[in-house]
Amino acid sequence: MLDLDVTFAKMTNPRMSAGLLVLHALLDEIRGDPLEPKKVREKVDMMSSSRRFSKQSITNAARRLKDAGMIERTENKYSVKYGYLLSVLLDTVINLNERVSELEDEVAILKAA
Repeated sequence: MLDLDVTFAKMTNPRMSAGLLVLHALLDEIRGDPLEPKKVREKVDMMSSSRRFSKQSITNAARRLKDAGMIERTENKYSVKYGYLLSVLLDTVINLNERVSELEDEVAILKAA
């Protein structure tokens, strides 16, 4: 098994863009178990101790998540698109890593001045 640092370095290599797209394509198929909207509302109510959300506000939130590609609705049930979320997180980590490296370089230049 590859060391995680080596794996991350390989993923951030500019020549790996096709590899990342392959990974995103494979991840795209990973979905959560479908839940009926009523079950989703019940779970939201259980998790929210300070506020009860209306049926409409939960429906609107689900619609926005669907429009963002994070969930899908089929057969009147919602399911999480785990693969898409993993892809978003992976891209975010790669971008943050690049930004941290840039900031570290800037700090080094400022310290040297």
